[in-house]
Amino acid sequence: MIVKPRRHRGHRVTQNNFLCASPSSLCLRGILLFFSLAILLSSCEEVINIDLNSAEPRLVVEGQIYKDSVCRVRLTETTNYFSDEEAVTVEDAVISLTSQDTSEVLEYLEEGYYYGKTIIGTEGESYTLRISVNENIYEATSTMPEKTSFVFVGSTSDTTHSIYNPMGKKVITIGCVFIDNPDRDNFYFIQFIRDGKLLDPAFYLMSENNSNVGSFENRNDTLIFAESIFDVESGEARVELFSVDENTFNYFWQLNDILFWKRRYLPPSPYNPKSNISNGALGYFAAWGYDFEDVTIE
Repeated sequence: MIVKPRRHRGHRVTQNNFLCASPSSLCLRGILLFFSLAILLSSCEEVINIDLNSAEPRLVVEGQIYKDSVCRVRLTETTNYFSDEEAVTVEDAVISLTSQDTSEVLEYLEEGYYYGKTIIGTEGESYTLRISVNENIYEATSTMPEKTSFVFVGSTSDTTHSIYNPMGKKVITIGCVFIDNPDRDNFYFIQFIRDGKLLDPAFYLMSENNSNVGSFENRNDTLIFAESIFDVESGEARVELFSVDENTFNYFWQLNDILFWKRRYLPPSPYNPKSNISNGALGYFAAWGYDFEDVTIE
């Protein structure tokens, strides 16, 4: 029997190295079609013909403004899922950034990168990004939270046999303590970086009430977080802490669910993370506070 599924449209969004020490480098890999195909191929032993149409390209936005820094944006377009082509960079957009009564037009440099010059990231400020491409307008707004800071960052190693480690592999636990203001709702995520890449494939997201993974404890004015990783080589790593607004937090919570679902053993139903950018664009625009500490892994 031949099963004829409905005709699909699919995109493929390729990884880029924009701000490799930031979350954007893994932003949209395989989001749009991977899980649909996985479910189809694993749930039926019959012969399946899959007929995939090409789809109209969609704009992918990776926009960030840090405290005491200018705005940086990269624009690309999606490609067909089975295409071997690199993502197409968008070089003819007009991008403006507005904060209160101040506005500037970002300057295009190369490979889809646009940079600001005059507006500097400030805690508590709201920023609106406006992108004009081929007569289409895309907008997003993000508010920069107050930066938080690490109190402690450290690591331990263990090779003890246990139900979680029956082979006695080397397990590294990275722990950190950072300040939290209990008088307001705060949202964070942490990542471990080595040589511009994620040391462990996950974004660790947390508020005062919960976290998506790892060990988490709220002690009123400080938050304690730890995560264990198998088979990590000795050396230096960087622990990065982002203070984000709620929309950015929700976007990366969903992105983590899509990219790193193997921690759950079963894939989620296919979906795209909800962007804070209007008019059907993919990606995000985030104004965030940032702190980091380097840690030695023995």
